[in-house]
Amino acid sequence: MKRAFRFLFLFVIVLMLSGLAFSGCGFRPDVAQTQDAPAASPPREASVESAKKQFNVTYRLDGQVLSVEAVAEGETPAAVPAMWEDRGIVSWTNANGTPTDVWSAHIAADTTFDAVLGPELHTEGGYFAAEQDGLFHPLNTFTRSDAARSVYALLKVKPTGETFLKDVTTRARCWDAATTLVTNGYMSLDENGRFFPDIAITKADLVSLLEKLFSPGAVEQTMQDVPDELTRGQAAVVFNRLLGLIEREDMPYFPDVSPQMEVYQAVECAGIEGNISWIEGDRAEPGFVNLEGYLYCVGDDGYFLRDAMVGTLYFDITGQFTSGDEALDKYVADIIDGQVTRSASREAMLREAYNYIRDRFLYLNKRNYYAIGETGWEVPEALLLFQSGKGNCYNFNGGFWALARGLGFDAVCYSGLVGVHRDPHCWVEIEFDGVPYIFDPETEMSQRLVYDYTSLFKLTYEQGAFWSYAREPYTD
Repeated sequence: MKRAFRFLFLFVIVLMLSGLAFSGCGFRPDVAQTQDAPAASPPREASVESAKKQFNVTYRLDGQVLSVEAVAEGETPAAVPAMWEDRGIVSWTNANGTPTDVWSAHIAADTTFDAVLGPELHTEGGYFAAEQDGLFHPLNTFTRSDAARSVYALLKVKPTGETFLKDVTTRARCWDAATTLVTNGYMSLDENGRFFPDIAITKADLVSLLEKLFSPGAVEQTMQDVPDELTRGQAAVVFNRLLGLIEREDMPYFPDVSPQMEVYQAVECAGIEGNISWIEGDRAEPGFVNLEGYLYCVGDDGYFLRDAMVGTLYFDITGQFTSGDEALDKYVADIIDGQVTRSASREAMLREAYNYIRDRFLYLNKRNYYAIGETGWEVPEALLLFQSGKGNCYNFNGGFWALARGLGFDAVCYSGLVGVHRDPHCWVEIEFDGVPYIFDPETEMSQRLVYDYTSLFKLTYEQGAFWSYAREPYTD
């Protein structure tokens, strides 16, 4: 018995040792010591999204299915229709007929929503009017007038009614639209009965207006990344998204909206082509053009040059020439628009600008003088002339320099010397076919006051030798 017991005990011990040898317990070699052993992979977690149940959301109108989308459990719809044929969907109801904010509804079962339609809308052709000069001006502020006229143009059936607006006359472009929309509750006035047609429409007011045509959810989604104040081009993008417009057959042409611009396609879908009287044919001819006094330059493709230099003339992001000073640009544009014959040749326009400076202003010696070759005074001295109506040669010639550049001439002012006594003086120089010419309206003005004179409009330096114009001091 004792021998059998010892044998059984030894057998049990052997089995235990064998189990330890083949188990996962005990010593394990480092990974570095087992070159052929693959690295262990962490257990894969099941995707939460893939585990979510999918439900069908059905959108209907009068029992007719418009569309169906699959929405994960607990998520909100993402493809809610905004339009049905030519009408915007302004709201939705659930199966019980209760108004529902579909865009924020968390889906927990197969669901059906029924559409409530807004007014009939024009979805073909343009609805966004050009400015009075026939251009679109995509970077201009989107005003309350713009908003009223765009929505009014979209409505197939125009509502009736007129409301007196203190700040909108019957001659205003937005009068029909503004009075009608205010009467019918699309837009509102302030407590004093003013519409404020020319100020930017606020984001809140635009949302309120658009929700008369489209559902609040569609408007909210479209307006998410929109700034507080829109440009006309950005507004076209917003309206087109809500209308579902992506292309148009009768594409309008606006010289100030080139294919390189981000809003080009939106403007082409939205824009109503304006009357551009200076264009003959389908496209504008390359070259300079003054519109309401402001200078633009048409490129070879028929579109305005933007953020570009032509010689020393800079055309900004809108395509408009600028001296760098907004006040001076406004003076120049007003003078050119009111005093220069736009149908004349460009050189005839230059002559009219020259005569305007020569004849309109008075001489005042007590002004600034500048050293020979000094520059940078042209803008402030031109401004001083236009603001005060008086000045010396630097003011007169600075003013003509500004007008000449506003007409497309690459004019330069020189501060130098003149006459036998080598008096400090300035004049304007413009090159024609590589030949520099002198322009000096101030000296011509003073000579006309005392005796017969020689015109100082467009003289070569040889022709002006009597006056001894010198850019630098003479050296013996």
